[in-house]
Parts: sequence; structure tokens; C-alpha cells
Amino acid sequence: MTQQRREFLRAFAALSAAAAAPVFARASEGEAFDAAVADKPWLRAFKGVSDATQDLRCDALALSGRWPADLRGRFYRNGPALFERGEQRYHHWFDGDGMVQQFSLGGSAIRHLGRLVRTPKLLAEQKAGRFLYSAFGTGIQSDAPAQGPDSFNTANTNAIEFAGRVLAMWEGGSAFALDPRDLSTQGAVTWKDGLQQVPFSAHPKVDATGHLWNIGTFGPRIIAWHIDPQGRLVDAQVGESPYPGGMVHDMAVTPQFLVIPLPPVKLHLGRIAAGASAEQAYEFQASEPLRILVLQKNDITQRRIFELPAQMVFHVGNAYERADGRIVLSFVGASDHRSLVQGAVAVVAGRPGPKRVSSTQLAVLDMASGRATVQALDDSVEFPRIDPRRVGLPTRLQLCAAGWMPQPASRGSLFHGIELRDLESGRVDRFDYGEQGVAEEHLLVPRPGRADELDAWVLGTSFDAKRQLTQLSVFDARRIADGPLAQATLPYALPLGFHGNFTPAAA
Repeated sequence: MTQQRREFLRAFAALSAAAAAPVFARASEGEAFDAAVADKPWLRAFKGVSDATQDLRCDALALSGRWPADLRGRFYRNGPALFERGEQRYHHWFDGDGMVQQFSLGGSAIRHLGRLVRTPKLLAEQKAGRFLYSAFGTGIQSDAPAQGPDSFNTANTNAIEFAGRVLAMWEGGSAFALDPRDLSTQGAVTWKDGLQQVPFSAHPKVDATGHLWNIGTFGPRIIAWHIDPQGRLVDAQVGESPYPGGMVHDMAVTPQFLVIPLPPVKLHLGRIAAGASAEQAYEFQASEPLRILVLQKNDITQRRIFELPAQMVFHVGNAYERADGRIVLSFVGASDHRSLVQGAVAVVAGRPGPKRVSSTQLAVLDMASGRATVQALDDSVEFPRIDPRRVGLPTRLQLCAAGWMPQPASRGSLFHGIELRDLESGRVDRFDYGEQGVAEEHLLVPRPGRADELDAWVLGTSFDAKRQLTQLSVFDARRIADGPLAQATLPYALPLGFHGNFTPAAA
């Protein structure tokens, strides 16, 4: 394993050197952003925070409606939050340093705490007073030495409380542990000596038995992580990727398998070395298929590779095994990678991105024959989530951020509502946050002591562009169209983020 770790770090060092190419954040870009969003209120949430040392805190959010008394616990979100230092501004949404949000639910008040993850990158740049390390879509001119992937780690994509600590995760390096009591950063997680900084990706799955599964990829290598419910490493298997150098973001888990979409998006290091930013160096290879890699969990050398028509895939909903041995996989797919190389660049420059074209896809993978079929549903969605008790098991309901109403061009690809779809019957229940609302990822939170998928709350944040505030809403999953049961309103806006999870309070 030590030799394989060295290969991971050598491969990352090659990218790090290439990423130092002369494509730099330019002076006064923060002022340019402010001017660009003056008449685009939906985009102001991409401003981010201005002070890397200041936390966000509100001990009593303003409440409307009746908050469910038995909805108790901690709701986490994570996303890029720090985009500017001095007169420099990042060029890509994925580049900002991560801020974990914690909403504490229960008792007489709903509390909020938001803290930037104190990664080595953040601390070094705070001391220097400027950006030191190149990011996914922004080159930074600097002679600061890199000590491996975590020199670039923004910890900005997902947050989950697991085995007594909060894990803040990024795509290409360690998870960072935070204390759930105050979100103080405890440091990079090393699951075992010799595995320091080996990628632990941002979309782990906790199965019905409480075990956590994850992957990590770089270059030709893929690693499969298995962590027990007490937070101890069970196994870390390393194998070869059938699509080296591609972008792998999410995965699904079933009782027997890991199911990993490998979209036909290739990173060309040579283009970075020639002066392109990392995001410009990603090429969508339309002539290549969308590969679905299925690995045996107990031996990842046992695998099947399925091929579907070319699509860009960021996120999966779920996967499960049917009685006939076939695997059903739900994911969100797009015809190309515009959201990666155009949309995520536009929003941090204060411009609307292209209209979103992603939709729900249902694939059936025949493990006996190696054949696969896929059905595209007629929707416009992202950020799919399911009942967390049914990860890897048959499930009907999938919750997404969604858009279905005509929107102003200046709004770009931001979603205005949420949608709960029954994948078996086709029934859809929707709520529209309105002309001034931006919907983020929402979660299904099961009601205590209930078993049906609809015996749940829907919980999530939205941005009120008119008032420039963030709200936390709770719905009855059986009647989403009726609107929120209650809303908790912050006195400030949170940067628009990516993913999070809910931890119920101890019984």
C-alpha cells in the first residue's frame, strides 16, 4: 500500500507542477464581480465571505410556521465560501475554500454556525495574505512548496457527521475532521499509517448496516475505502481505472457492489502546462461511452464495465440489486459538460451560466450478460437524494432540486424549486420557491419510528434573492406542494453550497 500511495502522490505532484502555469487571478476581480451582479440578485450569493477568520453565527433564527417538535438533530451543509483575497478572485465555483454550515434543531430555538475549514492551504494563505496554490479553475503564480494533495485541499464539497466527528470532504485529498460541538478543525484524517493524503472522495455512502464506503481516484488508480460504524478502517483496496485521467465524482453502493459512473471527460495535463486553466483542460469526449464500473466490494479485481451513450454525470441517486441479479441505478446525466466548464465559471464572474440540461436517468445493468439499458426522464434536476435508510436497497422516491418554469436569462442555471418523484409510478410532487428563490440541495429525513418512505420530512436551504437571506425550510414529504410547514430565516445570506447530511439527535 505504501508504494501505491507514493504513486498517488507522484501523480498529483505532476498535476501540481502543471497547474502552476501562468493563468493567474487578476487584480480588482472582486470589484468586477460586484459591478456585474448589481442587477442580478440571484448571483450575489456567489460573492462568498470576505474574512477568512470570521465565523457566521446566529443563536436564534427567526421562525415562521410550526416547526415539528420531533425533528431534532444537526443539519450540515458544505460548499465553497472564500473566493477572494486582496484583489484576487477565483475563476471557478469549485475553487473556493470550504465552509461547513451546521443548523442545530431542537429545543426552543434553531441555531446556525458556519466555519471555514482550517486546512493547511487556508492557514498558509491567511498568513501570506494572498492565494498561494493553484485551484481547479484558477492558476496562481507562486513559489510556495506543495506537500502533496492536501496543499491544494479546499474541503469544500460535502459534510457528514460519522462516528463522532464531522468529515469535510473534497475530491482529491484527505477528509478533514471537525468537532461537531463547535466545528473547530481537528485536522486531516489518516485512516491508516501509509495512507496519508490518498484521495477520499466527497460522496461516501453509509449503507443500511452503518458501514461507510467511498472511493478515491487519480490517474490510472482507484481506491475503494471501507470504514466500520465506529470510524475504523476495515479495508482500502487499490485497483486500475478503465478510464484513466477522467473525472469521477460520485458512486453508489449495494450489498455486493460499488457502482461508479465514469463520464467521458478527460483532463489533459499538457494543456494546463501550455497555459490553460484546469477547467479549460477538461475535454468531453463525445465519441467515448459513459462507463459504469461495477466492483465487487470484497474484491475489486472482480468487476464489470458497462457502456452507455456519452453523458456527463456528477451525481447518483441510488443503486440496488433486483431479484434477477440486475442492478438498477439512478443518476443525473447531461448531454455535455457545459455546467463544468461554462456554468461554474460564469457564476463566480457575476454572469448567468447556460441553462441547465441535466435530467434523471434510470439504468439497468445486467451482470450476467454485460448489457445495459438507460431511460431518460422528462425533468430538469440535480442533487438527487433518497431516504438514507435505503442506501443500496430498493427505493421509490428521489428528491432533487429542480426547474420547470420559464426563468429570466439572468438567472442562468439556478433552480427555483424542489421535486419529489416516485420512480415507479411517475408521480411528481413539487414546490416552487418563486421568482426570487434559489433552491439548494434538500434531504429526506425519516420521521422517528416510521418505516414508509413518505413518512419523512423534506429539509433544505434556499436563497431569497430579494431580501438577500438564506432560509431553512421543512416540508411534509406527503404534501410538498402545500409549502413549508415552517421556515427558519437567517439574518444573512450563506454562500450557495453543494452537499450535506442530517444527524438525528440521540434518543
